[in-house]
Amino acid sequence: PLGGGDKSLNVTIRKSLGMFANVRPCVSYHPHVPSHHPHMDIVIVRENEEDLYAGIEHQQTDEVFQCLKLISRPGCERVVRYAFEYARANGRKKVTCLTKNNIMKLSDGVFEEVFQEIALEYPELESDHMIVDIGTAKVAVAPETFD
Repeated sequence: PLGGGDKSLNVTIRKSLGMFANVRPCVSYHPHVPSHHPHMDIVIVRENEEDLYAGIEHQQTDEVFQCLKLISRPGCERVVRYAFEYARANGRKKVTCLTKNNIMKLSDGVFEEVFQEIALEYPELESDHMIVDIGTAKVAVAPETFD
């Protein structure tokens, strides 16, 4: 439901089935479909259960609402390892981590920390980190710099 009602059925199903990783291949179909990025071939892996998907929110006053962003080290490890294993199994060369750790220093900070730790276990794969604002702008302008 949008803006009210019961918890999201999609999130409930994801959590009950353990679908913690949302995998989104993004491929250009050029020349059959016109594209500014004819060689685009990236895969986005997004955490699907934690963060704001915890769905914990409340109203503090008539005009103030709060939503809790829950991040756990085990949840970070699970989705980061999944991304690296996916890259390895599918012949990818690079894994890029996008966070907002310039603002959310603890929650997104632990996500990047876990990413850097796990990246060491995959020396054959290039890894890097970007602030999500910059990273998404680069995906829009130059997706070929990602894998």
